[in-house]
Order: sequence, then structure tokens, then C-alpha cells
Amino acid sequence: MPKPGSKQTIAVDLDDVLAANAEAFINFTNKRWNTNLTVDDFDEHWAKVWQVEHDEERKRALEFLKSGIVKKYRPFIEALPVLRRLGKDYNLVVLTSRVRLINKDTRAWLDKHFKGIFSQIHHAGIWDDWSKRSHEKIKFTKTDVANEIGADYLIDDQAKHCLAAAEAGIEALLFGDYSWNKLEKLPPKVTRVKNWQEVLEYFTHQNFSL
Repeated sequence: MPKPGSKQTIAVDLDDVLAANAEAFINFTNKRWNTNLTVDDFDEHWAKVWQVEHDEERKRALEFLKSGIVKKYRPFIEALPVLRRLGKDYNLVVLTSRVRLINKDTRAWLDKHFKGIFSQIHHAGIWDDWSKRSHEKIKFTKTDVANEIGADYLIDDQAKHCLAAAEAGIEALLFGDYSWNKLEKLPPKVTRVKNWQEVLEYFTHQNFSL
């Protein structure tokens, strides 16, 4: 339990933890490029999803990101009451891999759907360098930034971020039951939470006053 007057920090991912990113990405892709993909086909390696080379991926990614669709993402509204309860005992921050190019849209979306919940927004910067290919950038994780901001917990839908955080001593909650984050066995310090109700149950079981 945190010392009196202090709060531990929970770093919360944005896409597919708070916002239905994969759903919007796949819908946009199907309409724009006449594909027939489902959410189960989603992967953070967009070139792999689109089956295109680096230059075409960059072109498509910029079109998607600049379309303004991020502002229309469906929020996981069930997260709001849980976060409000957690905010009584924890410092809540956003830790996202989103590119800074859409920072304005990101902040506007958070202000609309989760206003006053998070004290800060942190960017991992993984995808900001457009000169690097996806297969290079996909190797990086949020761990360095999580350590820099003093995160005690990380809630994320990407297994690589949770596994790396756990290795660094951060308690990680692997969020959702997605095609891209299925693991047969989870190591110590990584707990699967399929939804926000399970997030609440996890922290309740930590013997904190919620």
C-alpha cells in the first residue's frame, strides 16, 4: 500500500484499452482499400495487415492518421467508473505509442471522453521516426518511458509491453482477449484482465481502499 500522502502510478494504454482503435482501423481499411478484413486481422505492424512495402505503408498510415478518424474512436465507456474509483488511490497517466502527429486529436478525444481522469499524457515515441521500417520499430517497448515516469503498474493490450515492463519490475495487466495478445502462459508480474471489470477486481484484490 502507498505511504500516507503518496500515490502509486498506473500507466494506462490508450488504443484498444480505452479506445476501439483496431475496430476503426479495420473499418477504415476495408472502405478505403476495398479489403475484407476483420478485427482479428489487426496487428500493430500495419504493413503486415495491408500486405504492402514500407513506402506504401507510410503513405497509407499518414492518410489514416490525418483523416481525423481518431477523434471519432468509440470509447470503452465501462472504463470511466473504474478509473474514477482508481483515481482516488492512484495517480493515473496515459502511456501511448501513438505518434505525436495526432497529439491534438488524442488530447481532444481524452478531454471529451475521460476529462479530468489522467494527470499526464506520455508518448513512447516508438512510431514517430518515419524513416524506420515497421519491422524495426516493432521491437521497441514502453518500458524506458514507464520507468522514467515512475509507473508502478501498466495496463496495455500489447503483450510485448507487458512482458518488458514485468522484467523491469513493473506490475503489468495484459488487457483484453484479442487475437494479437494471446499467450499460453504469463510470467510473474503479468496478469490477464479481459475487461475493465477485471481491472477493478485486480486492484481490489491488492487490498487497497477503493
